[in-house]
Amino acid sequence: MFPARSHMLLVIGVVLGISSLYSIWGKIADVPTRDCVNCDAGWYQQIAAEGYRTPVDGDLGHWHGADIHQTEWAFFPLYPWAVRATVQITGSSTADSMLLLGALLSGLLALLALRFFTVLKGTAVAFWGVMALLLQPFGIYFHLGMTEALFLCALLGAFYSVARHSSMGLAVCSTALVLTRPNGLFLLPVLLVYAVEVDGARIDDIWRKPYRWLKRSWPLAFPVMAFAAYGVFQWDRTGDPFAFSSAQAGWGRSFTWPFMGFFNGGDIATQFDSWYTLALFALAIAVRKKLPLSFNLLIAVSILLPLCSGSVASMPRFSTVLFPLFLLAGDVMARSRWRIPILAAAFLLQLGWFHLWLHGELITC
Repeated sequence: MFPARSHMLLVIGVVLGISSLYSIWGKIADVPTRDCVNCDAGWYQQIAAEGYRTPVDGDLGHWHGADIHQTEWAFFPLYPWAVRATVQITGSSTADSMLLLGALLSGLLALLALRFFTVLKGTAVAFWGVMALLLQPFGIYFHLGMTEALFLCALLGAFYSVARHSSMGLAVCSTALVLTRPNGLFLLPVLLVYAVEVDGARIDDIWRKPYRWLKRSWPLAFPVMAFAAYGVFQWDRTGDPFAFSSAQAGWGRSFTWPFMGFFNGGDIATQFDSWYTLALFALAIAVRKKLPLSFNLLIAVSILLPLCSGSVASMPRFSTVLFPLFLLAGDVMARSRWRIPILAAAFLLQLGWFHLWLHGELITC
């Protein structure tokens, strides 16, 4: 089952329209934040231009009151490598290359989602699900120098590869997954669970018939090796194979219970993120019976892992890649008379969020 060509063209048109709008609007605004200094984008821009530097005195990051030291080791390498490659290919500045790469990755993730959603639910649901994904209020993060677009491309590609029994596709996409974000490693078992579901087997078959599932999951050895190789690189440069984790101290994050980050600050960002995360929890619980186990695990891992760092910061951004929720949204909108007004309202909120981002008045990033 394949998506209609008209749907594909319309989806690409929406992606190009949004990316062009952001680029033109940013140039007209002519403010410093246009040069990708907001949120994590500034760090990715620095890594793309200068690489990873050896930390001074081995200090990967700390936060002691007003004494704050942050380093680029908190960020994984695949996205800044992709930005650097774009700079070398196009000859553009790092900031412009990030915008161009955002447009390309957004188009790719939209086509992957359209293809995968079509396999799962048919063309009508797939189309409206992709529209919901692109026009969501926090969709700006697909375009503005963040890892969301690349991570979602890898995630959708990995699930689609499992559905199509493509071992090579699974190896490539899952490797990209773990080199884009650390939680990619924790999603590898989720992909195995999805493989069990695709094959029509039972979950307990994983340990009842281990040889069969070892044979099915051999492509996942590649991302594990890639993650280990990146650990060796960190060890060589910093003396810490888990420098990415140690560097989180510069953002006041450390491993803790998931509920510790809620409402732990009086600022607007913490309050907003806390209420948003609670609403996301409620939604995940409400729709759990409509989703297979693998999709529920994906949502749970994607929400709980960031919370275990003791912070609710950036949860709206992290939630943009929860594609099962947008698949369900597509199912609802395919049957709704209000789908156009709903999507229009969502996109207006997205534009409002972009305005805040441009002027450095972020509620959350």
